[in-house]
Amino acid sequence: MSTNRAPARHLPANPSEEHLRKEAKRLARSAGLRIAAAQRRLAHEYGHDNWAKLMAHVRDAGAAPAIVVAARAGDLAEVERLIAAGAAVDAVGTPLWQACSADAPAEVRIAIVERLLGAGAHPRTGSPHDTVPLHAAARHGPWALVALLIKHGAAFWQDDSKGRTAIDYARDGIAPDKDEIIRKLSRPVIDDPAFAAAVAAIQSGDLVGLERLLDAHPDLTNRRAIEPDCYPQDYFRDPKLFWFVANNPDAMAAVPSNMPDIARALAARGVEQRDLDYALELLVSSSPATWQGRQGDMVAVLLDLGAHATRGAVLMALGHKLREPVRMMLRRGLPLDAVVAAGLGDTAALGALLGRTSADDRQAALTLAVVNGEHEAARLCLAAGADAAGPMAVHAHSTPAHQAVANDDVAMLSLLVEYGARLDVADTMWRGTPAGWASFMKKTKCLAYLAALGEPAA
Repeated sequence: MSTNRAPARHLPANPSEEHLRKEAKRLARSAGLRIAAAQRRLAHEYGHDNWAKLMAHVRDAGAAPAIVVAARAGDLAEVERLIAAGAAVDAVGTPLWQACSADAPAEVRIAIVERLLGAGAHPRTGSPHDTVPLHAAARHGPWALVALLIKHGAAFWQDDSKGRTAIDYARDGIAPDKDEIIRKLSRPVIDDPAFAAAVAAIQSGDLVGLERLLDAHPDLTNRRAIEPDCYPQDYFRDPKLFWFVANNPDAMAAVPSNMPDIARALAARGVEQRDLDYALELLVSSSPATWQGRQGDMVAVLLDLGAHATRGAVLMALGHKLREPVRMMLRRGLPLDAVVAAGLGDTAALGALLGRTSADDRQAALTLAVVNGEHEAARLCLAAGADAAGPMAVHAHSTPAHQAVANDDVAMLSLLVEYGARLDVADTMWRGTPAGWASFMKKTKCLAYLAALGEPAA
């Protein structure tokens, strides 16, 4: 249902097929035309290639908001008019998704998406077809449209109910620049051939091949893989080579057993302190399953190489409910403070420690207590002045109440509410309230608790 011509006039807000048929008959009589010619002329006046497309557009308009119909038709002028008139840019039927899927020329689709995003459309909102706008853009192209959505918050890793992400849609897609889209959605994006070869050697456990590459390119440990500008400054943006030993994100289904030797070989060629420290942060929040019980050994290797057990490492590990790496860092000299004690549920130590902590540390302690389901630790933090409605030290897009819901932890949620948690605040990633999270994630206990408080799920 493409619109390949500028309309000479606009349809009424609620167009009627019967009204248009009568209008075509009147035009035929007044202009001396056959009915088919009159219908074609009328279709052109309303911006459609033929009568069939005009009728299809009218039928769709009866079932969908006008802005959805206009986006699907690639009618930039109408989309602009409707936005100016206050149309809901996240209307049922998702105008963004419709624009990305439209048959209109690429420049028109990009312009419509720009207008919708500028008016506040949410790029992560799904469509009735179980996909999100980025999936449609990856399928149809071009890369400029994909990049535009990512720049405005679309998540390249967001999947449909079958686990398919944007890159899967690109691989099955019809975009003229399909290869470019696939390459640039394959994060991390590595355009440097030597760097890519070194990463492949790390991930396959090829120590000999890695050493050969390091001999040929002595500066490899200081290079970065520079990614497209559209990507956010997330935790693995523009990675350094040493970061890959941590397998976070988990590109390796199983980490090679000689990864400690690979880490030592890279460190021997010169790795900056900040990269040692950051690799430890990545490692302690990496999926334990991929390490087959050897994650602790690798933590020891990085500490032996001089990595510091930073606050970031503590937050990353306990923020993902991984306690053993923190216990190991404690055995290796990490001081026990209120943040660590709260995340580990060490309430005997926490009570005394909270009395000499900063407001930021009290908030971080509450964060880790909530994430790890430590009720008494959370109560101690709240009693010491931590803010139940305050910011999270990790998972910063959400609130403590959201994280209690994610655990389906009614006792924690009730405690937070007692201390003033806000239940009407939406997270910044998905725009969902705690009740919305409970509904989407099927956290039935918290959903029932919130419903009893009168909190709507939507």
